[in-house]
Amino acid sequence: MSRCEPPLPRAVLDARLDAAIGDDAVTWQIVVPPACRAALPRADRFRVKIGSVSGNRDSVDLSYVLQRVLLQREGERVAALRSGTIRMYAGSKDIGGARVPAWLQAVVDDRWALVDGDWSALDPAAMAAALDEIRPLFGTRPDLPAWRPGDSPAAYAANAGNLRPGLLPLGGEFGDLLTETGDLVHVTTVADLGSAVRRAVESARSLATSREARARFAGRVESASLGRRRVGTRFRPRSVVFALLTATPVPPERLFPLVRPVLAAAVRELAELGVDVAISVQRP
Repeated sequence: MSRCEPPLPRAVLDARLDAAIGDDAVTWQIVVPPACRAALPRADRFRVKIGSVSGNRDSVDLSYVLQRVLLQREGERVAALRSGTIRMYAGSKDIGGARVPAWLQAVVDDRWALVDGDWSALDPAAMAAALDEIRPLFGTRPDLPAWRPGDSPAAYAANAGNLRPGLLPLGGEFGDLLTETGDLVHVTTVADLGSAVRRAVESARSLATSREARARFAGRVESASLGRRRVGTRFRPRSVVFALLTATPVPPERLFPLVRPVLAAAVRELAELGVDVAISVQRP
């Protein structure tokens, strides 16, 4: 991506977004601001303030945020979004927060991206090439249990071993699950796929290049399996699998546009390490 000023200043792109909010021309995604990641697991309530009204939610709900934006007067919606805030609470204690633009990313007409409040230009040809590159990743490998709506990725991974004895929950440092055939499974949601991809590349790289990391992984496998399973210090994952928990179908086109090139780049880097990549959509 490249900053898009000039030729289009922020005011022009803000006006385009203001007119298109709620239309199919805009694709949105919730992200977690870096400053909020440490406190997020403790949050049980989120206070969303856009315009003059605040509302409390159990999670950062994209539909609610957009509903609050759409209630503003046309021409003032993006300004209200930019000045809005989302605060996190643990009980009655405010544990941090950020401006709304830090929690949202948007792509307009597959051409302009709003990230952390700044506009960037996208290369349509590169975006189309990335989409073509990731299409073959979608399938059903390996055999994973169906997702129960309401289960978080951590809860799904923890229970997967009970439902499929060949799956070993790992606890997250190197992945969430290890299959009998040596696949590392990263359980995630569509919204968090970009972050999961970055973590997966980092863990696969460490297993490929660091003997210490492989020894740590071997110890984790033995501990998690209560000694019933062991891998040597030469272990390399056969493949990295992203298990997407979703209530609705997720074809490649439904992935957030900015995630597609990140995933395509990860496929190339992991291929250099001898690791395949697959995406398994897990629905109820």
